[in-house]
Amino acid sequence: MVSIDSALQGAALWFVAGTLVLLLTGRAAVVGRAARLAMALAVGVVLAGLARLIGLDAVAEVEVGILVILVCLAGPARWWAGGAIFWGGLVASTGVYLIYLVRATYLLGATPESALLGAVLLALELGATVLILASAFEMVDALCSPDDVPPRPAPPARWPVVCLQVATYNEPPDLVIETIRSLVAIDYPALRIQVIDNNTTEEKRWRPLEAECARLRKAHHLIEFVHLPSWPGFKSGALNWGRVHLDPDVEIVGVIDADFIVDPGFLRATVSYFTDPKAAFVQTPQDYRAWEESSYYRACYVGFAYFFKVGMVSRAHRDAIIFAGTMGLIRRSVLDEIGGWDEEIITEDADASLRILARGYHSIYVPTAFGRGIMPLTYEGLRKQRFRWAFGGIQILRRHWRKLLPWSRRSRLTAGQRYDYLIGSLWWFNDALTFGFTLFIFGAGLGLVAGRPFVVQRLSAIGMVIPLAFIVLNLLRYLWATRAVSGSGVGLALGALRVNLSLSWVIFLACARGLTQEHGVFLRTSKFRGRPAVGELRLVAIETILATTGVVLAVAVIAVAGYTVVGLVLAALLGWSVLIYGSATGYALGDPSRTPLSEVLIEKARLEIGLGLGHALEARPIRMSIAVAALGLAILLGAGVAAESGQPPVQGAGPLVGEPIQGPLHGAKKSIATSPAAPHVPPGQIRTPKH
Repeated sequence: MVSIDSALQGAALWFVAGTLVLLLTGRAAVVGRAARLAMALAVGVVLAGLARLIGLDAVAEVEVGILVILVCLAGPARWWAGGAIFWGGLVASTGVYLIYLVRATYLLGATPESALLGAVLLALELGATVLILASAFEMVDALCSPDDVPPRPAPPARWPVVCLQVATYNEPPDLVIETIRSLVAIDYPALRIQVIDNNTTEEKRWRPLEAECARLRKAHHLIEFVHLPSWPGFKSGALNWGRVHLDPDVEIVGVIDADFIVDPGFLRATVSYFTDPKAAFVQTPQDYRAWEESSYYRACYVGFAYFFKVGMVSRAHRDAIIFAGTMGLIRRSVLDEIGGWDEEIITEDADASLRILARGYHSIYVPTAFGRGIMPLTYEGLRKQRFRWAFGGIQILRRHWRKLLPWSRRSRLTAGQRYDYLIGSLWWFNDALTFGFTLFIFGAGLGLVAGRPFVVQRLSAIGMVIPLAFIVLNLLRYLWATRAVSGSGVGLALGALRVNLSLSWVIFLACARGLTQEHGVFLRTSKFRGRPAVGELRLVAIETILATTGVVLAVAVIAVAGYTVVGLVLAALLGWSVLIYGSATGYALGDPSRTPLSEVLIEKARLEIGLGLGHALEARPIRMSIAVAALGLAILLGAGVAAESGQPPVQGAGPLVGEPIQGPLHGAKKSIATSPAAPHVPPGQIRTPKH
């Protein structure tokens, strides 16, 4: 019978081989299950020979290979062979690794204390595994299958009346006027435009918009302007006001952000899809401008592109896209049927999408960009935006989770739609898992340095190395996908990764607030005012503390443990945590040096981060951040290091890492049991923008 360590080695080889197949042939249109079987068998023969050559168990390689082939063949028929083989290798390797982790946690002499902590770690590992598989499935589904662009229907005999709504709040007037002028230039015979300014207090910001709309009306354009001096509901409240005041003959409503320039052919290319009476909304990708001037903006641009070129493409296969808040059209009767936009949900667009699909309507994704807006111009603005998206995602989960369960009869959602919306909401918890793993890794480092080993999972040498291998392989997969959708180089793809990693703590904070608070909140931020002083680090105080702690622990671990397997693996995992949280510090310090070139964009940047939008946090985020971090670390160390300290390696458990420690700053030898190793945590997978 094949041992678990042999099976794990075999699974790891298959994952490596599958990743190589993806990198080399993932975009090659090799179709059919027969082709998949032939390629998988060829890979299996090579791996069995390699296993014999390097002294591994060839039988284990074959047994794991059978599982890989079964998973590969079971993948959707539209997948090309390279993607299907990668998927099979990933599923097989994660399955074997989870079995190994259960054994290492519970079947090797665990004490009650370690069993309790082991259950926590195992739950984190299971959650990470689910999200990794979901992310990989989405990538293969989008990039390793044919383009599934819906054919454009013939133009209707009568073009329906469309009203494009622009909700604006305290924007630079010149920027909004540019948007308005692009809208009146759209080539469409039945176009109305609503410009709704809500809650802007300075007349100098809304009076020019009023004057421009009046000028355009004199030029015979059907455009309306309204200023709502005090109106609840933020953007959704403004859009609801506009919906109620639409002309009776308006059949389709479009939402355009106040900084987008829209192509003249937008409506003729999209409105014809509404000839299907069950088509409720049509969405096109968000694209951006003014991003070429700095490496930071370029990295952000690549990151934003991933969602619309991977996430939305995959979701479209299951009719599960979201209405993304701009550059989309929605049938007015359907919008009225669901009662308009929910003003309690700060990502009202994604919420409306779910409610519409739950009534049995369809959506259309047209993967061609027809408009370009402005990305967040500062790192503070980006953090605020991501906080809002994450908070809104948790609001949607709290509001609709019963509809998303497979057995629920509360909606007409299909299985694929339930899956996409459930995973889309759960994905925000990835950063909570990241923080949980960070605490365990810190606990392991502190225990090793203090000479009181923190033993939760008794891992063999291969078991400790596998997490690092999975991190590296998932990083390669992400870089491959990013380059495939953007055509960017490795450096820019890594920059996009770092930008998204840097937002980990603020997303975790948003999830914590979303679980405990009903109404929307926004991060409080400071003014845009040139190069920062060291005091500006308060924006990323917790990330800076976590990164600094990781650096200190990594150095101490190497000093004590030397270049042993335990020392190197633990130092590498600490280094990964430093990359995650230290990236926030780096971007916060470098942020104002990336001043936009245009005066109007400088004004937008100041307005973007200098205003208190929505409900201000009653407790400043930094206070909650410190409390959460301190409480988590205290619980972990108190219940873990104290209970688990000094346990010897477990006998009869295979090649456990219990080797003597001889660090460069530690002359005496001592035996140390294994430290808990984090699972294959996804390398900051990009999911932007979701809402």
